Amino acid sequence: MVKDYFWFVIRNYNTLMNEAIVGPNCIDSNICRGDCCSIKIDVPKILAKEYIKSGYAVNEDFVRSNVFSFQLRFNEKTGKCFLFDKGINGCKVHDSGIKPPQCWIYPTKFSNTKNKEISCKRAKGWKIVDFEKTRKAKELLQKYIFLCKLEAKKELKNINQRIGKTNFKDSQKIIENLKKDLMDLPPSQVAGFKDSWNTFKILSAEGISLQVKNFCLNANKNCHYLMNNFLGCKNICETVANNLICFLHEHLFNYLKKEGLDALDINGEYPFIRFKSTIKF
Repeated sequence: MVKDYFWFVIRNYNTLMNEAIVGPNCIDSNICRGDCCSIKIDVPKILAKEYIKSGYAVNEDFVRSNVFSFQLRFNEKTGKCFLFDKGINGCKVHDSGIKPPQCWIYPTKFSNTKNKEISCKRAKGWKIVDFEKTRKAKELLQKYIFLCKLEAKKELKNINQRIGKTNFKDSQKIIENLKKDLMDLPPSQVAGFKDSWNTFKILSAEGISLQVKNFCLNANKNCHYLMNNFLGCKNICETVANNLICFLHEHLFNYLKKEGLDALDINGEYPFIRFKSTIKF
């Protein structure tokens, strides 16, 4: 079973790297204040679910990625991954046995063939004390990457469920919620759609966006706001909301199929302007 094998891989990897590497006491704030946690890390959904189940995270702590299924939320204010705990001056999941494998690699990597002194950004004294274990861990990392990419492909195929296009049991509810969210916003504040945990949400404009104006022209070109005061419109009407959802259903999956995984933003955002090069609307 793939799920059981995944947990075998990640737990064994954590054990091997934990036992094979020694170094400075990172949770000593006099040495470091979480410099390693200032990078963006991708994880599979199976691992994200476990973090949620174990109380380390909530759904909103994960954003869609173009590497694995999700990326750990990055706190731009602190410059840290959300798993960094200021209280312990370290990672919440460091000793959990399910820490993201990428986080174990720095600064030692898996070998030190030239026997150089290994330093991180803050301290010296890092050592690999068991090269056989790091060798095995490196092999497990490749298996982990394979499983993560396999899951990410399945998640991409499930995108039609998340936009309510299939016969999935919650499809109508997804569509109604998406329509309600659209109709609660002025058209000038909507820039596109955003793929989240298990549904799509509205991508808010940074400032003012005129992208929805194209849909207004197609749906109701005689609208008095459209004619005289587009920016004064306070709410997207139902006709335009339906038009936007139909556009999403008709074009998104085919767009991704054509452009490939590279079409995915690092945070799963799909601004309308992105479709202009391939779709006329």
